[in-house]
Amino acid sequence: MLLMVRRPMLLLREQMCTLESHLGAVRDGDVEAIHEARVATRRIRELLPLIAEGRSDTADQLADQFRSVGRSLGDVRDADVQTVLLRSLETRIPGAAPTLVLLRQRHERHRLQLMRALIKEFERMEIERLVESVQHGVIRAVRHTAAGWDRRLRRLIADRAAGAREAIDYATGVYFPKRAHKARIAIKKFRYATEIATATGLWNAREIIRELKKGQELLGRVHDRQELLDGFAANDGSYPAGSDRGQLELVTQVVEAEAHDLHCRYLSRRQRLLDAALTAERAVSRARVPVFPAAGLLAASSALLLVRRRIAARAF
Repeated sequence: MLLMVRRPMLLLREQMCTLESHLGAVRDGDVEAIHEARVATRRIRELLPLIAEGRSDTADQLADQFRSVGRSLGDVRDADVQTVLLRSLETRIPGAAPTLVLLRQRHERHRLQLMRALIKEFERMEIERLVESVQHGVIRAVRHTAAGWDRRLRRLIADRAAGAREAIDYATGVYFPKRAHKARIAIKKFRYATEIATATGLWNAREIIRELKKGQELLGRVHDRQELLDGFAANDGSYPAGSDRGQLELVTQVVEAEAHDLHCRYLSRRQRLLDAALTAERAVSRARVPVFPAAGLLAASSALLLVRRRIAARAF
C-alpha cells in the first residue's frame, strides 16, 4: 500500500485550509462546521511548535490565539452535543418527553446566545486575517527553522504519552468526573501527536490511534452525560415552566445509568490505553525510529522504474 508522507509544514497548511473552508458555515451556525473547525484549531496548536524552532514566542502567541478561537467554538459545540443528547432522550424516554422538550428548547436558546458571542469574537479577532497571516506570512518566516521537527515530534509524543498515562492512573477505576475528563483530554492530545507521527512517517501508530479513539470516545460520552447531570443540579428549582419533577428524576436515573455503563466500558479498555502509552514512550526514545521501512525502498523502486522507462523510450 502506498503511504502518503507529509511534513509538519504541509500538515499545518492543510489544517489552516480546513479551518478557513468552514468559517462561512460556522457563521451560519452549522453544527458540523463548528465541530470540524474546532478540531482544526486543536491540530493547528499541536503543529505550531514543530515548525517554529527558535521562534517559540511566535508559536506561543499563535497558539494562544487559536486556543481562544477553539474555546469559543467549543462552547457552541458543547451546547450542540447537549441538545442532541436531550433529543435522543426524548425518543428513548417517552414518559419524560414533555419535560425534555422544554429543557432542549432552553438549551437551544442558550446556544443562540453562544453563537452570537462566537460571531462577535471572530469579528473582534479578524479571524480571516489571522488565518491568512499563518498561511502566507508566518509559515514563510519559520520555514528556515523547520529542520529538526522529527526530534521535536519525538519529544512531544513522549510528553503526551507520559501525560496520558499519568492522567489515566490518577483517574483510578473509581469514577471521578473531573479526573475522567482530564484523562480524556490527555488521551486526545496524545492521539493528535501520534496522528502527526503517522502522517509525517516518523512512526506508524495506526493501531495505537485506533485504541486512543475508542477510549477518548467512551470518556467523551461519559462527559456529555455528566455535563447534562451537572446542568440539572445547577438549575434545580429553576426549570422551565411546565417541567415535571418526576420526569426529571426519571431522566436523571437513566443518564446516570448510561454514564456508569460507559465508564465501565472505558475501564475494560484502560489497560490497553496504558500499554499504548508505554509503547509510544519506548518507540520514540530510540535514537532512530523505523516507521515505514518500505518508504525508502518505494522511492528507490520508483526512481529505477523511471530510469528504465527513459531507456525504453530512447530505444524507439
